[in-house]
Amino acid sequence: MGTPSLTSNRSPQPNILILCMDQWQTHMAIPEGVTFPAMQRLEARGVSFERHYCTVPLCTPSRATMWTGLHAVHTGAYENTNYAWIEGLSREIPTIGHLLREQGYYTAFKGKWHLSWLDYGEDTLEPYGFSDYQQWGEMYGRPLEGHMLDGTVAFETVDWLETKAPTLNQPWLMVCNLVNPHDIMYYLPDPVEMPPPGGATRALKTPQQRLGWFDQTWNVCLPPNLNDDLALQPYGVHAYRDSTDYHYGRVPDDRPDLWLRRRNYLINCMRLVDAQFTTILEALDRQSLWDNTVVIFTSDHGEMNGAHRMQQKGAIHYDEATIVNLTVCVPGGPRGQRTAAVGSHLDLAPTLLAFAGLEEEHIHQRYPHLKGRSLKEVILHTAGAGPRGSVHAPGDGALLCWDGLASLDLEWAQTGALSGLSAMDLAPGNAFVDAEQRLKAVGARYGAPDWGKRTFYRAVVDGQYKLVRWFSPTAYGNPATLDALYATSDVTLHDLVHDPGELENLGHPAHPRYDPALVERMLAKLHALVEHEIGEDKAPFDLDLFGTRAVTYRRRPR
Repeated sequence: MGTPSLTSNRSPQPNILILCMDQWQTHMAIPEGVTFPAMQRLEARGVSFERHYCTVPLCTPSRATMWTGLHAVHTGAYENTNYAWIEGLSREIPTIGHLLREQGYYTAFKGKWHLSWLDYGEDTLEPYGFSDYQQWGEMYGRPLEGHMLDGTVAFETVDWLETKAPTLNQPWLMVCNLVNPHDIMYYLPDPVEMPPPGGATRALKTPQQRLGWFDQTWNVCLPPNLNDDLALQPYGVHAYRDSTDYHYGRVPDDRPDLWLRRRNYLINCMRLVDAQFTTILEALDRQSLWDNTVVIFTSDHGEMNGAHRMQQKGAIHYDEATIVNLTVCVPGGPRGQRTAAVGSHLDLAPTLLAFAGLEEEHIHQRYPHLKGRSLKEVILHTAGAGPRGSVHAPGDGALLCWDGLASLDLEWAQTGALSGLSAMDLAPGNAFVDAEQRLKAVGARYGAPDWGKRTFYRAVVDGQYKLVRWFSPTAYGNPATLDALYATSDVTLHDLVHDPGELENLGHPAHPRYDPALVERMLAKLHALVEHEIGEDKAPFDLDLFGTRAVTYRRRPR
């Protein structure tokens, strides 16, 4: 885990406050009249990234990377903890809590964890490097949980800043995690959207609350890429839309008003987030903490929000799901600036260590498992391209991943195979203690999913282009040539500068502007990132976990 650092001969270490939310579309068009005072205040005080990417657009795996600096396939938390095959974040892996403690920090955590099964108690996160968790337990995003509990998390964060922080004789890290605007996940604008009986969220769908806050209507607009016909897009893209329509409910083609209602609800959930963060910023004012605290505002993933006629997040590569907020306010640093540099959540851990006083070469020496890159330099000097390149000067790029078993095979899921393998109750003691037996029983009854379906992906985005390699669980690896790429994968390539809506697939050989040399250049970047940041790329689960690989559902009457 590295050797403790020496704190002599360097400037005083700042406190670090991370404000994290869940499932906001970063570049959503905001109607006139909508204000987010906390977010706007942070942007005015700091530097905001226009192209900062999560590594996996789903709660658990994204947070696994955020808090460890490792790609999720190496953490044991590559999919949400709600599934029986996920063991949760390994306690053998150091978190940013451990790393900052080694630099002399007191580390605390409030709000959403969603990385492992937790007992009740304020010390329950000590094995993961954090103190002062909420005594009342976990919150991970049940229906309306953001509305119910975010205010309590904000209250506990303010209380900590005003009563605990002043007693410390050392710098501190506080991570505050709200659930909203995640409440959009279960929103039911109209009964016509109710999922079928086999849909995973059918019993969880919630109509709009009868509250004045949510009665606020705004002049929202439809996304310009709503009516994408997905022409030339591979199977994985179509499979994602089919899967979310089935599990979350389909918006009829002749009801664009329901997309508007959904987007309006998301804005009102975001207003709740902003109101809670405002109380925390006011506590910083009262405690005069701005002069010695780095404040970071971010999210774990995005929300499709009608783009490409899709909703939710997860097994999709589009910017709406993968770009997240990152605003960093540094005492004495730039104010009110934006950067076109590409950032990755893999970079969060080394960036925190850099602000704690470590030089980047020392970070890599002491923590060689961290493959991310410090963003401190581009935060302090926003005109630079950053360590991964930028929109104006494309570089190595950022790596996006998807390894989600639950969304691999919709036909298999429709048989009912998943019904005993997922749980929305993460109360203590409710872990899948009999997971192996459950998995084998499902295999005996329903067979295995079709491991040949290409719904997994590795993608690289360098600021201008995004290349996506869609592959099946039987085709892990790291192709280095065009022949190997197209032999093992489906391919998507977007020009983000000239096609910001990601409507065209330049990677399909039938596209009139298909350029194999361009695909090859982007493939070289993808290959290098996988090799450096992941290493040997292999399935994080056993393909025999169901006790069989036989696909039997196709032999049965539907």
